[in-house]
Amino acid sequence: MAECSALREKLPLLLTESLDAAQRELTHQHIENCVECSDEWNAYRETWRVMDELPELEVPARVKARFLEAAGLSGAAGSQPADNVVPFHRRPSFKWIAQAAAVAVLVGGGFFAGNRTAPRIQPSGVFVNSIQDRGSSPIQPLSIAETRVVDANTISPVIEGRPNISNVTFTDADAADNRIGLSFDITSRWTVNGNPKDKSMVRLLSYMLENESAISPRSTTLDMVRQAYSNPANADPEIVSALAKVLRNDEHEGVRLRAVDTLTHLPPSGSTSPTRDALIDALKSDPNPAVRIKAVEALAIIARSGTLDAEAVDTLRQKASQNDENLYVRMKAAEALKNIKP
Repeated sequence: MAECSALREKLPLLLTESLDAAQRELTHQHIENCVECSDEWNAYRETWRVMDELPELEVPARVKARFLEAAGLSGAAGSQPADNVVPFHRRPSFKWIAQAAAVAVLVGGGFFAGNRTAPRIQPSGVFVNSIQDRGSSPIQPLSIAETRVVDANTISPVIEGRPNISNVTFTDADAADNRIGLSFDITSRWTVNGNPKDKSMVRLLSYMLENESAISPRSTTLDMVRQAYSNPANADPEIVSALAKVLRNDEHEGVRLRAVDTLTHLPPSGSTSPTRDALIDALKSDPNPAVRIKAVEALAIIARSGTLDAEAVDTLRQKASQNDENLYVRMKAAEALKNIKP
C-alpha cells in the first residue's frame, strides 16, 4: 500500500514524460504488476485524452488584465509576448509549468470530462439519509458533497459564524455576457446527533473509518465505534464490515491494532461472520506481528464463546508450528489451542 501511494504521486509526472528513464521503467513495472495502480493509470490517460480533445478557449482580455495587474506586470505587458507572461498554452520550453499544470488538470479532469455537455454538475460525495421510522416527521436527504456547483439566482446563502474560505479563484468564461464565477474551498464543522442504530449514523461512521486520511480521526472513530456498538442492542453488520476493511487495508499498524481490539469487543455473530474472516486474514497475512498476536487473542475469545470453526483452528495450528513465524505469535497460537475445549 505504501509503495502504491508513493507511486501514484508520480503518475502525473509519468503522464507528462517528466520522469527520468530509470524512474519511468520502475513505474511501468509496478503498474504492470498492480491491478489497482494499472486501473488508476488507465483512468489518468483517459482523462488526459478527453481533456486534449476539448476546444481551446480564448482567455478574455479583462481576465488577462486582472491577472497582470495582480501580478504587478501590467506595465511590462507591452514589452513581452502575451504567451510568455500568461502561459495559457503548453510550450516545450516551459516543461516545469506543464508538470505543475498536469496535477491541477488531472484533479479537475474528471469534473470537466464528465460534464462537457451538462450545464451544471450534480453534487457528488456522501449522502446521509436516515431510513429509521420517526413517526410522521419526514426525513430529508442531507448532501455532504465533495464538489458542488450552483447558480447564484437559485440560492440564498446564509453565512453563519465565520467559516474558513480558501483557494478562491475567479472565472469569467465569456466577456460578452454579464456572468462571473467564484470557486472556493470552505471549511465548516458539523455535529450529527442520533441513535447508534440510525442508518445515517452508521453510514457516517463507516465512511470515516474507510476514507479519512489522517490517523488520529480514524483512531477516534474506532474508539467511538467500540463504545457505542459493543452493546448487543446496537449491533450492525455494516459497522462490522467497515472494521473488517480497516483491518485488511489500513496502512497504519496502530489503526489495525485498534480495529482488532474493536472487533473483539463487538457482540459475536456466528462463526461465518465478517469478524471471524477478517481476524483469520490478519493472522495469515498481516505484516506486523503485534497485529497477528492481537488476532490470535481475538480468535481465542471467539473460541471461548463457542463460535470457532475448523478453519480458525487449522489457522491457529499452522501458526503454532510455522518455523518462520514470529516466536511470540507461535506461542500465542499454541496457548490459544491449548485453551480451546474440544
